[in-house]
Amino acid sequence: MARINPALTILVFGIAATLCAAGGTYQSESEKARQLLLKTLDRNFSHNVIALISQRSPEDHESFQRIQVQISRDGKMRQTVIYPLSMQGVETIDDGKQSATFLPDEKVTLVQESPRLLPNDTNARINLTVRNYTLKLGGSSQIAGQTATIVVAAPRSRELETRRYHIDERTGFLLQLETVSAGSNPKLAFRALQVTYPARINPATFEINLDERDGQKVIYRRRSGLYDAGPKGTPSIGFEPVLPRDLPFGFDLQDAQINDTGKYRSVAVRITDGLIKGTVYQYSQANAARMKASIGTTIGDGSGIRFVVAADVPESVRKKILVAFIEAARRSNWDRPTGPLSRAELWQQIWSLTQSEQLNRLLVANGSFESFPPSE
Repeated sequence: MARINPALTILVFGIAATLCAAGGTYQSESEKARQLLLKTLDRNFSHNVIALISQRSPEDHESFQRIQVQISRDGKMRQTVIYPLSMQGVETIDDGKQSATFLPDEKVTLVQESPRLLPNDTNARINLTVRNYTLKLGGSSQIAGQTATIVVAAPRSRELETRRYHIDERTGFLLQLETVSAGSNPKLAFRALQVTYPARINPATFEINLDERDGQKVIYRRRSGLYDAGPKGTPSIGFEPVLPRDLPFGFDLQDAQINDTGKYRSVAVRITDGLIKGTVYQYSQANAARMKASIGTTIGDGSGIRFVVAADVPESVRKKILVAFIEAARRSNWDRPTGPLSRAELWQQIWSLTQSEQLNRLLVANGSFESFPPSE
């Protein structure tokens, strides 16, 4: 079967709740930057948003996609790709209970639970951000008719890129993101071309009707029984998921979802360093033998499991994350107490996703690989 690779990147942008003014209290530059970034990470929305976003393609960083984003005050969201023509009509809808990504050309619908079903993790993410980045203000800019304040996040690890966030200070909406490698100029990741904050958005905009969509439905869901025993203690996906205690570069586990139906059996483990999000997919190695790496992913095997690390970070960073999972898989075979987290430990550490995030990589029929690079 031919390899399907629509290279969908759908970024989702946080809108913040109104924060209390600082009064006359002195705030350092780093604290002002932290408070502004907190508004962007927060999932408690203060405004409806309709925006047109230009975003660099994950497969060709010299070309850009255009995506319409609609967000309601109560956290519902719709994102539709309008350019290039090869991806036109691809969209994601989050109605607050589930999130569905429709791929009309492939006749595939990817369904997962809405992140809003889990507790808000904003404070946890900002604390993780402060642990891994030095924050400062970087001036201001004018983007899409809005005044933006620039927050510069410099990573404590030299292997990661500096990130420049252009944030609408009034609403917390992220208007532009740039990344900067050591010794290079800022590189545009995405930019708002148009943005409005309407008083109302038609509720029908966020309705999901799976019955109206043709083709295969692939469903990932969270389960408290991630380690529920099947035959001989093996989960129904055919292997025991690997959830390392320690990850490099300050990354932590964020969320885990499982698909145990049909030929798509796998686990998607979300990780974050506070700002960057990634997904580590896990498949039975026997069922994923024909899987090949694509741009933005790193693949490796360990203890009968094929791992796919998908994240918008340098290859050297993905490789070290991959090694951490492979080593955790090896240890779990020899010394269970120091291997993957127990179910109770996992659910103590699980954080909600403050932004809807689509499946980054998916194994499709006959071992071919369908690519969906990660959201920001």
